[in-house]
Amino acid sequence: MKKALHIVSLAAACTMALPALAQTYQAGDWVVRAGATQVAPAESSSPLTLDGTVLPDPLGGTLKVDDDTQLGLTLEYMVTDSWGIELLAATPFSHTATVTDAMALQGLDVADVKHLPPTLSAVYHIDLGNNFQPYLGVGINYTVFFEEDTTSAADATFATLGLVGGDVEMDNSWGASFQVGFDYHLNQNWLINASVRWIDIDSTATIKFDNGSEIESDVEIDPYVYTLSVGYKF
Repeated sequence: MKKALHIVSLAAACTMALPALAQTYQAGDWVVRAGATQVAPAESSSPLTLDGTVLPDPLGGTLKVDDDTQLGLTLEYMVTDSWGIELLAATPFSHTATVTDAMALQGLDVADVKHLPPTLSAVYHIDLGNNFQPYLGVGINYTVFFEEDTTSAADATFATLGLVGGDVEMDNSWGASFQVGFDYHLNQNWLINASVRWIDIDSTATIKFDNGSEIESDVEIDPYVYTLSVGYKF
């Protein structure tokens, strides 16, 4: 949230001293943006369960997910001078799920996972009459998880409990997306961009073992997604 407020403050400051270049959008324009995108989960999760029973102390706990930064890409088509349809894509994000709020398992890296979060949004661009153009967006996200795997540390820990052959599965997720951002038009074609999104991503993480046992947790990942990019309008 602090990053989001910083970007919004920066945007407001930029509006105070910008010349009126009027490099805004028109219906029929295409805009491609590429740059660094960070997914910063603001996650919460249900307690870990074993075969439906909450693991008691000292083996209990919940999961947290670390941040990752990748190449982010957006393609937007301007339906009108103000409204655009935008598709967000990226190179795969990699995350590690770690046990927290526990005693014996505190800090244990349980699983590594990759995901792709394609997001389709309707975006409203605000024409201020100069080269600074803020916007708001709302959309729908579909997050695909893949290459889920337990860590070697987790395998060793589970083996002491008689649990071997752990196979991780994470459910794919549908959810809403909200964003705020701005474009700063350098000329008729080139621009720089900054944006912040919040995406509703909910999943269930399940580790299935050879003996039929399962460890499970419901995870609300709900990340803030920060992007700094360069764009081209044509």
